[in-house]
Amino acid sequence: MKKIIQHFRRMPQAAQALFLLLSAVLLALIIEIGVFQFSFFTQNSENYPETELDLSSLDGWNGEALPLLPENATVSFDGLSVPARSVTVRTSGPSGVLSGNIGICDEASAYKTVGAGSFQVNPGGAGNTFTVRLSSHGNLSRLRITFTDELTEPVFLLSVTLNARQPLTVNSLRLFLMAGILALVFLTLHFRLYQEEYQPRKKSCRLMNAAVLLLCLLLCGAVFYAQDADHALLRPYPTLEEIRSPEMVVDAYMQQLDAFEKGQIELDLDVNPQLEELDNPYDTGERNEKNVSYHWDRAFYNGKYYSYFGLAPLFMVYYPVYWLTGMLPTTAFAGFLLAAFAVVMIFAAIQGLMRLFAPRANLLLFLTGELAVVCGSFLYLMQASSSSFYYLPLLAAAGWLAAFAVLASYGVCACRPLAAEGRLCPWKRVLLFALCGVSLVMLVLSRPNMALLAAAFAAPLFVLLLLNRKLSWRQRLLESACPFLIPVLLGAAAIMYYNYIRFDSVFEFGTTYQLTESDIRWNGIVLSIHHFGSMLYHYFLESFVYTEFFPFLRFTTEKCVDFGNYLYQEYSAGLLQMPLNLGLFLAVPVFLAGRREKKDSQKKLVSACLLAGILILGYVNFLLGGIHIRYVCDLSLALSLLSFLLILDQVHFDGTRSARILYVAALCALLLTAGRGLLLIFSNETNDVLLNNPDFYLKISRIFHG
Repeated sequence: MKKIIQHFRRMPQAAQALFLLLSAVLLALIIEIGVFQFSFFTQNSENYPETELDLSSLDGWNGEALPLLPENATVSFDGLSVPARSVTVRTSGPSGVLSGNIGICDEASAYKTVGAGSFQVNPGGAGNTFTVRLSSHGNLSRLRITFTDELTEPVFLLSVTLNARQPLTVNSLRLFLMAGILALVFLTLHFRLYQEEYQPRKKSCRLMNAAVLLLCLLLCGAVFYAQDADHALLRPYPTLEEIRSPEMVVDAYMQQLDAFEKGQIELDLDVNPQLEELDNPYDTGERNEKNVSYHWDRAFYNGKYYSYFGLAPLFMVYYPVYWLTGMLPTTAFAGFLLAAFAVVMIFAAIQGLMRLFAPRANLLLFLTGELAVVCGSFLYLMQASSSSFYYLPLLAAAGWLAAFAVLASYGVCACRPLAAEGRLCPWKRVLLFALCGVSLVMLVLSRPNMALLAAAFAAPLFVLLLLNRKLSWRQRLLESACPFLIPVLLGAAAIMYYNYIRFDSVFEFGTTYQLTESDIRWNGIVLSIHHFGSMLYHYFLESFVYTEFFPFLRFTTEKCVDFGNYLYQEYSAGLLQMPLNLGLFLAVPVFLAGRREKKDSQKKLVSACLLAGILILGYVNFLLGGIHIRYVCDLSLALSLLSFLLILDQVHFDGTRSARILYVAALCALLLTAGRGLLLIFSNETNDVLLNNPDFYLKISRIFHG
């Protein structure tokens, strides 16, 4: 054995890595067959005979199947006398995941039907068969099958079999997942990646960083694939009837593109004359009481409808696709493109922030943290929910906020003397600051309120730059400030003009005049410790609802019941449910530590300003918007990046026991964040995967539930 180990260590590193990969695949296969398929080897046809129940003897049998009707979605088989360890049911019917449970009576409970298991099935798809494990005490006397989801049409039972012999079925997705995880563990332990520091100029570090980026982009593709069984990229340009149809409320960007193509600003929607006759058209109660029809969630002003949603997705995705194909992108495809853009920008932002603050980063924490930042910022949640167009500007904003961060970071770094030549690079600085200004304009065109985060991050950096007397006035103003301000001022002028011609105010984006749940005009900023505390709870502390079965968590609908008036409240969860964001508390030792270098004071100042910006934006969103995961998403990327940098700065695999304990805790937090962020693909506001691709949903579910 010792000689084998010595021979292995003398092998080239590439050969060692290949051997570890093959070992991971082999071990994963052993676990799949020996653990997850163990029941195959313990089937006992003598003690548990296979028994197919007679469906034809039950009322409703149509000669081919037994229908379960929406008004009574349950069936019982009585008078049985057979030991049971499983029941297998084959169904047909509507496409969609349906849930239910199995009840039994046996010798231990002969009169009362007790719950024995639950199931999920897609009667209209490939996953139309389910097996539930049973454990009857003695002979089974009754079997009851109940669908707990509300049925809209009948579900047909084709066969019900007790103790059906199960084939040896290797779950390829689970095998691949286990092999990947084991391979990463083996490679990490063998090459001691937990002891290595991240060195961006080192080729191996660049390759590993590129691999994580590729993984995140592949996950974007996987989310798009999972969102819809048709995987549609494009849709035809809609007719006028479709544009004005109430169903088209799902895509304001299609309506806005149609308006621009017709040479107008207002949406081409029919206006109910009764709407203008109301005492207050923005009062939902009055609209409903007087039975006045209207277009939901559009800005209504001076007898016209407008879209108040940021235009960035229109310019980034809708128009390019329309010009190239003459068709429009599906919202899922638009979400995929925006998410991919955001992922690339987030990785670039991390590199820029590393260049700016130069923390001594642990390699394993850095690579794991990149994935955790993408998942912990709810990026995949936003993409998976993009059938609702509300998430498109959020995805665009995440990308442009990250773009602003990377351009601002590299712009500031470009003001430092080059190590080799001892001079500055003016053309690079001008270009970076000009693009930085453009990214800020695009951020405002995505989510105007998130510009506060960009300002909180950049203000201390830019002020310190302007006050840096080591730079000439030409370098500070003509090569830095002016290139940034010119696109910002031009963009601001264009946005203000666009606002003015719609709403007669340069600062009104249209949210005040939206026709939704309440009259938004009454929402305002008030200073209240009570409201601030409520915001902290709902935006930062509020827990997921955790469940036993896949996807194991969901958003809560816990209400804020003491706001004092109406407050919009929907699905949400706090940012600290992503353990990565607990790294925020590492800011305490950063603030308390003494100043060692100039970059330390810069780091403190930026961290403090960004944290203040996050809290202020959270409070503004809470008062003006309410409680919804979308408003939490405004803060998620900034908080994830800040927490990630604090972890890299403060956590290292050093020689002390306490340092290693903290390291392991931080690594587990990053992995848990990635896991939760991926699970939210399957549990969110729209539930696209569950509703539109039920077979794929069941395939993923059965990774965890056999």
